[in-house]
Amino acid sequence: MESNSKERQMDELTDEQIIELYWSRNEDAIGATDDKYGKYLYMIAYNIVHDNMDCEECLNDTYLSTWNRIPPTKPNFFQLFLSKIMRNIAVDRYRKNSADKRVSSEMTSSLEELGDCIPNNSALEDEVMMREVIDAMNQYLRELTKREVLIFICRYYYSDSIDSIAKMLKVSRNTVFRDLSKIRAGLKERLEAEGYFHE
Repeated sequence: MESNSKERQMDELTDEQIIELYWSRNEDAIGATDDKYGKYLYMIAYNIVHDNMDCEECLNDTYLSTWNRIPPTKPNFFQLFLSKIMRNIAVDRYRKNSADKRVSSEMTSSLEELGDCIPNNSALEDEVMMREVIDAMNQYLRELTKREVLIFICRYYYSDSIDSIAKMLKVSRNTVFRDLSKIRAGLKERLEAEGYFHE
């Protein structure tokens, strides 16, 4: 009975309360984080590495990294803070897994989609040029609607599948596919206009 009561208390914790647990070095912070965001973080990892064992390891690494960063960091947006840590860890795992062989995942698919929209790697070897391209992309994204930005970030940052984006937005798969095509075409046009493609 006592453990059920404790579980209920953990479920009811706000982000601020969870952060305070980390801040006071209370190990319940990890359990509270897992209860509230475990499935969400697992989904981010799975979209990238597409392997259950790797996802578990990424999840554990995310909790360890969070424990090591809080304190001194006190994140304003805890879910975003966690998702950035998880994405970086999962991308590192993906790179490690794909060093010797091609690994199929939503990340592979989403990067292939973006392939025609951004300059090739040789054009981005110069750090200044890479920063300019990123600035141009960010400027382009600021001009999109909130919905378009959400679709872009879900697909190309979190590597969400088109089906999961459609389900989240309660629209058809074709609508998401069409919107992504339009966004990519606009991005390519912007980057071409600013001289980042030399074809």
